[in-house]
Amino acid sequence: MTEIEIREQLRAWIVNRAKEKPQALHDDVPILGSGLLTSLDVVELILYIEKLRGGEEVATESLEPVAFRDVNSIYQAFFAPAGSAA
Repeated sequence: MTEIEIREQLRAWIVNRAKEKPQALHDDVPILGSGLLTSLDVVELILYIEKLRGGEEVATESLEPVAFRDVNSIYQAFFAPAGSAA
């Protein structure tokens, strides 16, 4: 899956899950801070991320809240090649 496809999948999942559906979701929109998702939704998001990664588990013991700030952060934390920066 390409970076564009991954980002599209993440945005679609977030919009589908959002309590109040945004007109559009840009990759830099705060997900938790804006109320799109709750902290409880993050558990489901982690499972979805694992699915997008082909079943590769997320190391939850080393997760930082900043990894879920926005789509850009999620992509960098879980999908970007090692050593790449935003």
